[in-house]
Amino acid sequence: MEMFRLEIINDKKKWNDFIVKGDLGFYSFLSSWEWGEFKNMSWFTIFRYGIYDKKELIGVLPLIKVNAKRWSYLFASHAPLIKKRGCGVCDSENLKGKKTEKKDIDCSEGGECFYFKVLTEILPELKSIAKKEKCNFIRFNSTVKNTKQNSESYRDLGFIDAPMHEHAEDTHLLDLSKSEEDLLDGIKKKDRYYINRARKEWVKIRIDNERDHIDTLIKMHHSHSTKVWYHEFSENYVFDLYKAFGDDISTVSANYNDTVESILMTIKFWKTCVYYIAASSIINNKFSPNYLCQFEAILKAKRDGCDVYNFWGVSPDDNLKHPIAGVTKFKRKFWGYDYSLLHAQDLVVSPKYRFNWIIETIRRKKRGYYYKKPE
Repeated sequence: MEMFRLEIINDKKKWNDFIVKGDLGFYSFLSSWEWGEFKNMSWFTIFRYGIYDKKELIGVLPLIKVNAKRWSYLFASHAPLIKKRGCGVCDSENLKGKKTEKKDIDCSEGGECFYFKVLTEILPELKSIAKKEKCNFIRFNSTVKNTKQNSESYRDLGFIDAPMHEHAEDTHLLDLSKSEEDLLDGIKKKDRYYINRARKEWVKIRIDNERDHIDTLIKMHHSHSTKVWYHEFSENYVFDLYKAFGDDISTVSANYNDTVESILMTIKFWKTCVYYIAASSIINNKFSPNYLCQFEAILKAKRDGCDVYNFWGVSPDDNLKHPIAGVTKFKRKFWGYDYSLLHAQDLVVSPKYRFNWIIETIRRKKRGYYYKKPE
């Protein structure tokens, strides 16, 4: 019987190289070594596990120990990441032991069958780690697609839907392999007008990580978050991001008549660039600088060699009552396509989890969030 084991990885290059060279499909900076260093700056305990098949590294699993006021848990952000591999199960029986056809679970394309085979074997060890750390549950914010098959496979392993998300699950992605002209032409004529008009009006674009630029981002982010409800990142949080990711962060702003009207931060990891923090104070609606600022960030990512620009969180539908419906509408104007990850999954380790579930469920309903059902 094939056995998989967990082993701590202390080598940054080994960790990041596995992710960027592993043909793992969806990934982001949340899986990177740098994200772990960033969380360390906030006094989180980080466990970086490699998943091995004998001597071969086949997966990575970063676990962040979160100590909340009333509970503790282990959190895997955009993980585990496991190599795609045909496992033989598809041709004979699935994880429930039922006969199935190759077409039902195609390892050659998604690799989910092997993915869950690996999880099945390492879960006992993960539970032991959680109990040793006195955690009430383990939460996976995985990168598998939001399908019924993946949802059922997690159920078979004892997971349940988390009451609240941790990071973006419904995202909007843009393919950067196209030319600048095609990227611009892919935007609707009305929205393309804002970009061209801003250029004609000599809106100035600034791209650098100078201290005054970062200070402007923080100040506008704070001001914007008080007007439009969303989670506000602290000043220390933002500065720690710059420390952890260095030159892989880009600060982009649009200035008109000596006033910054739009500013944003992107984080690059290998060939994916994520639009992470933004703020605006639009004065000139006739050529809203938001559009040019965003488009220049996209072009910067393309120049930096990225294949994908990730707009991060979007609402699961077109419901105007969703908490992020407004920003979602803006993000989807930049062509691209929606990509839905499976909702966060919790593995209960202690009966105390019940209290956590109640509190987070109340928070989610109060904020108006809901999630896309697996398809």
